[in-house]
Amino acid sequence: MNPSDSKTPILVFATVVAIYAILGWLDVRNYAQGGWATAPDNTVTQVLPGSPAEAGGLQVGDKIVSLGGIAVEDAAGRAQRDRPEVGEAWEFVVERDGATASFDVTFGELVPERKFLAHANFLVGFCFIIFTLRAFMQKQTASTQALALAGLLFSFAFISGPYFGSSMLRSIDTAVGVLLVWLGVASILNFLLVHLRAGGNRLLYVPGLAVGLFIAWRIMATPAATDGLNNFTNVFVGIVAVFYLVASLVTVYRSFAGATGSEREASGLQLMMIGAVVGLLPPMVGIAAGVVAPQVVLPGQNFYFLTFIAIPITWSMAVLKKSAAPAVASD
Repeated sequence: MNPSDSKTPILVFATVVAIYAILGWLDVRNYAQGGWATAPDNTVTQVLPGSPAEAGGLQVGDKIVSLGGIAVEDAAGRAQRDRPEVGEAWEFVVERDGATASFDVTFGELVPERKFLAHANFLVGFCFIIFTLRAFMQKQTASTQALALAGLLFSFAFISGPYFGSSMLRSIDTAVGVLLVWLGVASILNFLLVHLRAGGNRLLYVPGLAVGLFIAWRIMATPAATDGLNNFTNVFVGIVAVFYLVASLVTVYRSFAGATGSEREASGLQLMMIGAVVGLLPPMVGIAAGVVAPQVVLPGQNFYFLTFIAIPITWSMAVLKKSAAPAVASD
């Protein structure tokens, strides 16, 4: 579609996404927290200090067997259960040191760190919506169009919508969101090819679409969440995510390395490179570590995603700078 002709559809889509995100952001105050994290095999890797999980007795290294009377492998049962509310208690059954232990964990309000991370997620998502759309509204080119679509789609990696009481609606909402996220991941690389090499490649969407459909299938079909299926999902998703991140970094670097100093400045390649390194490198390290050693928690790992905020800010500035710049002679 011609960039100018796509202005109205993109603006409408952006409005819908923004409203959806605002409703989700308003729902943060209703979040309840347990305060633990697990590896794909349901082994506890983190227990936040001062959290309900710590108060209840959960320990790093515990292997969770069931939560609130529902086995961790029972994906269908877990999907049908409503989210926990503040003050609600779940019985935890875990394997610890070769024995089985059980105790109650009473969910509480988000601790300051988790509250910050919840709001920061939405902030990053809104930046992907606002900055990429702003670039497209200022200048309708193939590059700004590709960037706007990538930003709107990838924003679903950080935003969520309102909570649905119906388990079916929750599943559909999550499955659609996952598909949009992975189309967004592929769209970022496609944008770089459009902007830096004057041509995208639709085949780049195949890996992302495969991952998105696979996860959507898990959400909708709810097969037993066995350790084997969970580990396969972790490796499959991680490898494809690292592929896109590495390919994006390499694409930017090759254009940056092949340009002269004046060309880098005039075309915004310096901004593109800064955004790529700052925005993509930390999440790539975290994802790669999650594939190789899923039970290892890197220092500050929960905050790595915040660096993504550099992408929409620097790349939207770079695209507008290139579109406004006159032709630059080689040094």
